[in-house]
Amino acid sequence: MSENIAFHKLSVIVTTQNDAHYQEDLRHLNEINLNVAHRFSSGNAALDYIRFNPTHLIVTDIELRDMNVQEFIKSVNQQHRTRPVPVVVVSDTSSEDFVLDSISAGCSGFVVRPYTTETLKNHLVEVVKLDQLVEIDESVYEMAREKISQGEYDGAIADLQEIVENEENEADVYFQQGMQYLWEKKYGKAIVAFKKALQINGLYIKAYTGLAEAYKGKGDYENYKHYLQMAADEYARLDEFEEVRSLFTEILKCDPNAPNPYNTLGINLRKQGKYEQAKEAYKQALDLAPDDENVHYNMAKSYYFASELDAAIRYLTNALSINAGFDEARKLYEKLTGQEWTGSAARDEPGQGSGR
Repeated sequence: MSENIAFHKLSVIVTTQNDAHYQEDLRHLNEINLNVAHRFSSGNAALDYIRFNPTHLIVTDIELRDMNVQEFIKSVNQQHRTRPVPVVVVSDTSSEDFVLDSISAGCSGFVVRPYTTETLKNHLVEVVKLDQLVEIDESVYEMAREKISQGEYDGAIADLQEIVENEENEADVYFQQGMQYLWEKKYGKAIVAFKKALQINGLYIKAYTGLAEAYKGKGDYENYKHYLQMAADEYARLDEFEEVRSLFTEILKCDPNAPNPYNTLGINLRKQGKYEQAKEAYKQALDLAPDDENVHYNMAKSYYFASELDAAIRYLTNALSINAGFDEARKLYEKLTGQEWTGSAARDEPGQGSGR
């Protein structure tokens, strides 16, 4: 696959204040036909450069003059939210906490010094292939933009609908895969899955914005407002992805042996009042441990605080069917139903009913 990657066409910058590291990285990059456009020792200088110059890849050392590498990665991603520039970290530090911090910040790859040219090449092939994942849809989007500029609104709408018509939000699917890989300590796969989620999410934002503009051009203000709201929802999801990824990595750093970190994640999100996100975390927890009464109880509490009482009762029933002596679940069941738990209610399987 690597032979099909036209490395020589990519605009690449390197960020490091360490001259020896720069010379090492430059040699390896030249050997795989990657030409370095610029080298920066300052993260802020690099950010200024990519703001105004097309950049396909950033290879960064962990030694920067004005900020740590995680701050730099976050700044790159914030500056180019809907289509981030891939950032590959080359590090002589490979502790689990440092890797998790880099993943939390949003790196596209992580290479440990000392490394071979082949190792770097393999990482960069995956990064470039990942960056090309949405290029076909991006080209459809660009054609739709051209049609909008020419007043061909129906054609633009048809093109853009192709991008967003998936029955299942692919960004969600990839994000959950990333969480699973992270828990399994498959960090390379986690990075790829998270990046796929964010790239697809960014494309949805642009497609919905384009649809809104096309419908506005047609004078259809109902659909104009609808697709603006869809774009706003995807922007919110982008923030959620980044926040949940960051929180999840913190949990794994504090408790790497947590038997069900999704449950812990759900608890933290619920305490912040983020009930929808908490429920998503608990769904993942139940996939890992469907017979854990604590997860069913925690899911019930999220529905209770979200004022969805039928679903809360359903999950309390599940918890008590597994463990009839679960006092906290009994008390909440009695509060919501006005009657004591008798053990007569049937348990719902995870994934059934409105509770899922």
